[in-house]
Amino acid sequence: MAASKSVASKGAGAPRDGVAGIADDDGRFVSALARGLFILRAFEDASQTLANGELAQRTGLPKATITRLTHTLVALGYLESLQGEERFRLGPAVLTLGATFLRGNSFPRIVTPYLQRLANQTGCHVALGVREGIDCVYVQLWRGAGQTIILSSGVGQRLPMARTAMGMAMLAAMPEPERGIVFSAMQASAKSGGAALRQWQRRCAEEIARVGFCVGIGPWRKEINAVAAPLPAFDGSVYAVNISGPAFLLEEAVLREKTGPLLTEAIEQMRRLGIVAPETSGPGEN
Repeated sequence: MAASKSVASKGAGAPRDGVAGIADDDGRFVSALARGLFILRAFEDASQTLANGELAQRTGLPKATITRLTHTLVALGYLESLQGEERFRLGPAVLTLGATFLRGNSFPRIVTPYLQRLANQTGCHVALGVREGIDCVYVQLWRGAGQTIILSSGVGQRLPMARTAMGMAMLAAMPEPERGIVFSAMQASAKSGGAALRQWQRRCAEEIARVGFCVGIGPWRKEINAVAAPLPAFDGSVYAVNISGPAFLLEEAVLREKTGPLLTEAIEQMRRLGIVAPETSGPGEN
């Protein structure tokens, strides 16, 4: 299963708040299905609850449309309606889809012993992610033995590529023209700060080419720092792995001198064992 190839062109450029632009270009595109999926994607985790008005705000869809779609998704088991409240959370049918994906994808299981060891060595969260549109999605997460500070993250969590070291690691390992398409979509979504995004992307690409990992100092949340690296599979999928933790523990010097080298050491071990694909010609810049 080629995880990085999903929505490589149209999906990468699709607005998060609707289906405009995609349906116009593709006669086979089913807008009603897309709107339902946009609703499911609006939830950040399984515990979050959202009302129709909040879903309308997040997706850009009319509230009347949201009301019909949430009713349908509840009937199918993809959403649950909270008793006595007009609020919804993800239903068990979503879990079934996620479990099906993980059962059919052996890569997370194969890398587990090495990334669990890495989590134990660093005492931090280690996450494996794939690209979905212009976001990173965690497909597996490991916590270190004796880890005392637990971050509020889990499997299925979605983070913007533009504001995470994991996203920059994925971008650096993508082939052209995919990388250019995805980066353009990231710029369009950012709406502002394009020059800063370009500088961040180039810096991360240079770091990965030079030392094998890139460092993020609070790009997503200022209290969390991270280091990340690409993890290419032999089927052509581009995963990325990150190590994250509180900024007061994972200071920049620690990330560059200790955590990052442990990450590249683990990846090189997997590469020598034939678990991870060989490096390509090297990360590129746009």
